[in-house]
Amino acid sequence: MPRMSADDVVTAALRGLELGEIVCAPGVEDASLLDTVFQADLAVFGAQSPELATRYRAG
Repeated sequence: MPRMSADDVVTAALRGLELGEIVCAPGVEDASLLDTVFQADLAVFGAQSPELATRYRAG
C-alpha cells in the first residue's frame, strides 16, 4: 500500500488548520467527496431512534 511521507501529512495538517478544515484528508483531491460522506453520516445518525429497529426485533 503506498504511503504518504510524514512531511506531506504535517504540511497538509497545518494547511488544513489554516483553511479551517475540521477533518484533514491529505490524499483526497476532491474535497466534495468528503462532504458527501459527512452528509450521508448525518443522514444515518440523524435518523437514530431510542427504539430497536424493526429488522432486529424477534419475528
